[in-house]
Amino acid sequence: MQLSRPELILKLIVEQYLSDGLPVSSKLLADHDELGVSSATVRNTMMQLEQQGFIRSPHTSAGRIPTTSGIRLFIDKMLQFEPVSSRWQDAIQTQLTPQLPVSLLCQQAGQLLADLTGLVSIVSAPKGQGRVIRQVDLVRLATQRLLLVVIDEDGDILHRVLYHDDLIDQTVLGRVLCLLNAALCGEDWLDGISRLALLARQESGVVQLLVKNALAQLSLDEVAQHQPFIYGQHQLMQGRDYQTDPALQQVAEVLSDASCLVQLLRPVTQDQQTKLLLGLECGMEQLAKVSLICARYRAEPHGFIALLGPSRMNYGRFVPLVEAVAQRVFFNLNHLNQSP
Repeated sequence: MQLSRPELILKLIVEQYLSDGLPVSSKLLADHDELGVSSATVRNTMMQLEQQGFIRSPHTSAGRIPTTSGIRLFIDKMLQFEPVSSRWQDAIQTQLTPQLPVSLLCQQAGQLLADLTGLVSIVSAPKGQGRVIRQVDLVRLATQRLLLVVIDEDGDILHRVLYHDDLIDQTVLGRVLCLLNAALCGEDWLDGISRLALLARQESGVVQLLVKNALAQLSLDEVAQHQPFIYGQHQLMQGRDYQTDPALQQVAEVLSDASCLVQLLRPVTQDQQTKLLLGLECGMEQLAKVSLICARYRAEPHGFIALLGPSRMNYGRFVPLVEAVAQRVFFNLNHLNQSP
């Protein structure tokens, strides 16, 4: 694509800034092989770009850095995406296998994305409303401990230990297991919890206490299943940009409010197109100094995966990576749904 001189100078400024985070001088640009013009010509063009709002001076330095508008123009018109490296492709294929249950697959995808980029990954809750319980079991661990095992229709397994101060004999174990199966098997998770609560009221003693314990564990898991997975927060906080820019420190507050992130990204990821949000394009003041790359991995129930990092991230490498991870999760979920 043929770029005009102002576009080419903006491209060089953005690329240099994304590389080292430092203001770019007119002398550095004039020495670039692609330009072949004098420093005076570069300075005049930079002045025009600054007047148009594409670059700015961060302090008294003669150098300039791109604004959000400048980075947006660069991304929309000049950015060349890099193919996902063979090392990253191997990691995606190896770690995101079709055999993984849905929740574990999404957790693996989020952790992998954070590990490969050193940024923060966000994966929306993989479970929609109405997940069905397929199997329930109780396994004796000791005289006072039972292992509750609940498997849902996606193959995800809940393991929780139920305690009681006194001996849990075989009669009690059998009765509790009978109640669990009667209330839960083949039922929607929330409906099953409601049914089990009704049955618990008709019991007494150790049986009732153990059933109530199971109810508490099931309820906690239901809440957890609708929370997004977030990985790599520590990497963002340890980065140079985070340590030197107080505005970035507000990002931690947003990451602690999972529902806020879901409300922000759900409407953005309604179609299959990967989205890139820069700074205030996110619609939140706290995210003014970061960028978000997000892609949908499932339409129904809706699911998205996102990468959050400083505005100086490597968009050419990271956008294709987010797309590749989202596509892999999509493929595996389809494979799971088609399995007998």
